[in-house]
Amino acid sequence: MAETLKLTIAQQNCVLGELEKNLEKHYQAIEEAIEHKSKLIVFPELSLTGYFLRDAVVEVALHIDDAKLNHLRDLSQHIAIDVGLVELSDKYEFFNTQVIFYQGELIARHRKVYLPTYSLFEEKRYFSSGTRIRAFDTPIGKLGLLICEDMWHPTSGLILAHDGASIIIVSAAGVARGVSEDDKPQNVRVWETLNRSMAVFTTSFIVFANRVGVEDGVPFWGGSEIIHPSGKSLIQAPYFKEFNLHSEIDLLELKHARVNTQLLKEENFDLLLYEFKRIAEQNRQY
Repeated sequence: MAETLKLTIAQQNCVLGELEKNLEKHYQAIEEAIEHKSKLIVFPELSLTGYFLRDAVVEVALHIDDAKLNHLRDLSQHIAIDVGLVELSDKYEFFNTQVIFYQGELIARHRKVYLPTYSLFEEKRYFSSGTRIRAFDTPIGKLGLLICEDMWHPTSGLILAHDGASIIIVSAAGVARGVSEDDKPQNVRVWETLNRSMAVFTTSFIVFANRVGVEDGVPFWGGSEIIHPSGKSLIQAPYFKEFNLHSEIDLLELKHARVNTQLLKEENFDLLLYEFKRIAEQNRQY
């Protein structure tokens, strides 16, 4: 594994339900990332389809081997490509899925585990839940993938870090809601706090790819960024506008961070297993 990793976050405005238009936007961003010599490009949640799909989920769903993804696989000969799509499984289930293609092959896949179904969100009506949170060995390092709501559950990041991930990629379709004292949407402040907290307690790099644009009158805020294991934001894209964020991270700094901070090493798995089992059994009684 290289000591540094050049990468691009494609903060895009996805076109709702228009697979071909979104693919064209992806190709353009990928070509630009290749020109910048990036080894990885990360797209937001459901980047190929848009978010508020509802019944259109059936129309835009793709099997991983679908020929419509062939050009992405071809481009992955030059760069690892992380995209979001509606996945049609062999059992004809629909998943909110993030995949990475590299050198023409599928090298990582994460099906969103935590599906928000409250307020304006209704994912459980249309998607099945993923059942695994795993780190992936790849030619560009050991990576973990999370999708939006997954990030709001601290155990997701802990699992990935203890499974060996040094970089946790979070793809999101984060909507802007509420107003705080500095006129920044309230949940933007919360998201940024989550990103920094996750970096610190997992001692990992966080690569956060959030989309922009408006669907059904709901705005997505962008602000994609890369967080150092210390919790410091290394670079951030602007809010509310399309932007390709090109950067480089020093993977040797991860080694220094984990040597200096022993949080992962000190985790007590026996305690966690005992207490979680106790709580699960307790909840089953109600």
